[in-house]
Amino acid sequence: MERLKVLLFAWHSLTFNAQISRAVVVDTIFEPVFCLFDFFVRILGPAFLLVVIGLTTSVVVIYYAYLLPVIQEYSTPWVVFHLITAHWLLINIVFHYFKVVFTSPGLAPQETNLEDLKSGKYSLCKKCVRIKPPRSHHCSICKRCVLKMDHHCPWINNCVGHFNHRYFISFCFFMCLGTIYVTVTSSNLFIKHFFHDWNYKLIPSSNVSNGRNVTSLSSKPVFDKLHQKKFNHEANGVSESEHSSVLYVFILCSTVTLALGVLTGWHCHLIGRGETSIEWHSNIEEARTFRKQGLSYTVPQRFLGILITLALGITGEFFLDLLKEGVVYLMANVRSWLRLLLPSVHPPYGDGLTWPPPPESAARSNVRKLHIV
Repeated sequence: MERLKVLLFAWHSLTFNAQISRAVVVDTIFEPVFCLFDFFVRILGPAFLLVVIGLTTSVVVIYYAYLLPVIQEYSTPWVVFHLITAHWLLINIVFHYFKVVFTSPGLAPQETNLEDLKSGKYSLCKKCVRIKPPRSHHCSICKRCVLKMDHHCPWINNCVGHFNHRYFISFCFFMCLGTIYVTVTSSNLFIKHFFHDWNYKLIPSSNVSNGRNVTSLSSKPVFDKLHQKKFNHEANGVSESEHSSVLYVFILCSTVTLALGVLTGWHCHLIGRGETSIEWHSNIEEARTFRKQGLSYTVPQRFLGILITLALGITGEFFLDLLKEGVVYLMANVRSWLRLLLPSVHPPYGDGLTWPPPPESAARSNVRKLHIV
């Protein structure tokens, strides 16, 4: 037994590596799976773009074809409100989506400066053997080092990094608002079409176009809960295409609202913590290591914006440091609040290559700086 213990001790001594963690072991085991996944994401990237564009276009077409005629029966102020709101959301969604798709996230410099490596200003990427600025990460799908990389999003076929992070979060925000708007606007039509009296039959679309007499779904007016207004389609026939379109747009938008709402909330939470998605995973390991040593670990919340700070209700010493330093995220280089509500191409804070030190409050405490990946 003693000999076995000695052999085990010798084995652990020879194979021990302080840099190896549970996450590293799991990543190594699943490396083939990750490589296969990255390959399919890279190949199917354009298809994901077409899916997003196709689904968005279908919702817009259905809105003009079936929802707008109902909205036009409202009072004039409500019609104006709907037209302005719908087109404001549509313009922002289209603008921010194409900007996040076609804007480079920011790439690490191609040339290698030995002085920067010697001084410790930059590290060296082990995969592309090029200098790696702080907070940058090598994307296994794009095969390049991205500045302040958050993640690779297949729905935009691009990485989310320093120069398009604002477009990404703005797109998620406005798309979420847009799906909420369409869901609420179509809710009464959905109730009418989904819970109608099945004694009535739907008439094929061809019969409606040929001018044949069509029976409506219901002989009772529907009460519009949103605007406290009745609208009556007794005199109008309901085609199969209208029935299917109303069900489709409500189910699609309500589902996207739930999924995208969670995603947007999560990214706002990360922005509030001053982390990217990659840094969040790394900082979990750092915090676990610090707890084992009896130390506290705090992420220097240095890279978020005042707008998100106010939205999350963050107060205290960090907020004062934030105001003193003038560090902003969405508000970077913004001269007017309208630039947050309307399409804007103002650049983000900083160049993505160098980052200021942590706030004074974090520097004074016994914490490690933000983990750089």
